[in-house]
Amino acid sequence: MNFSTTRRKALVLGLSGALPFGAQAQGAPSSTADYPSHPVRLIVPFAPGGSTDILGRLLSKHLFPASGQPMVVENMAGAGGNLGASLVARSPADGYTLEIGAMSTHAMNGSLYKQLPFDPMNDFDTVAMLAYAINVIAVAPSVPARNFAELLDYIRANPGKLNYASGGIGTHNHLTLALLAKTAQLDIVHVPYKGGGPAVAALLQGECQMFAGGASLLLPHAQAGKVRLIAVTEKTRSDLLPDVPSASETLKGFEVTNWYGVFAPKGLDPARRAVINHEINRVTGLPEVAERLKGLGMVRAPVDPVQLREILQADYRLWSSTVKSLGIASE
Repeated sequence: MNFSTTRRKALVLGLSGALPFGAQAQGAPSSTADYPSHPVRLIVPFAPGGSTDILGRLLSKHLFPASGQPMVVENMAGAGGNLGASLVARSPADGYTLEIGAMSTHAMNGSLYKQLPFDPMNDFDTVAMLAYAINVIAVAPSVPARNFAELLDYIRANPGKLNYASGGIGTHNHLTLALLAKTAQLDIVHVPYKGGGPAVAALLQGECQMFAGGASLLLPHAQAGKVRLIAVTEKTRSDLLPDVPSASETLKGFEVTNWYGVFAPKGLDPARRAVINHEINRVTGLPEVAERLKGLGMVRAPVDPVQLREILQADYRLWSSTVKSLGIASE
């Protein structure tokens, strides 16, 4: 089963409500009846204010309301999310320390960093997927292309003349367009910045002509006419951006997703993991949470832990191959 098929199968199962693992929580065994009995730490391995942090605080507001126990969000930024992930990997596997992680921390970083204080695949249990973010390729108004096919033609006619901005070497924005360049055999120049904000600023100021990032980050600028949204990088068009085609409609085989999930230290009791998964899926299905996700350019994806593991493994294989073939190493 290839990368795309694995993810689609898992998402379809989850979105259809077929949650065999999480369904165990409906008849939770007595060993989970008193969970949580004290505060749960939600480690966000990135700085406050970003998408991961917003998701963590959204969860903390609604998780286990009847328990009377607070869900404490702790930001531990650094090393591309590795510091916070490392703390969780070393924590007791009791369900009281969880990580609000991203595809980058678990599927990308294992290939980007030569030495990690943890194994991103084997030191964690997958618990629940929160959502996946709609990822968009945008260009500056100075680029004459009006659609993705025209953009590819323009780049091929002007090799080495277009710069693309990223939040730094090895970031999701970098690897998305590096994979595009590899897949379509394009000559475009990478210009790394210190964060997604400065990268978008560079696009708006004309220092760079391309950027790939979350729809929530780019849509306001597109509505103001300051950038042009050319394509989404998911396999199919998004209901959130129905007029923006998928890149794969033109470039077969090109697909990039960006998801956020919850992880626990390896060895979490399966019954407790099922309870947490069930509760997280309940929270992401609340109307006010769903509306907030939509505002963030995200789509709920209530898959179970086994399905999330399949998605993680598929993405890990993809990015390991991509990073190796491109010779990319994080700073």
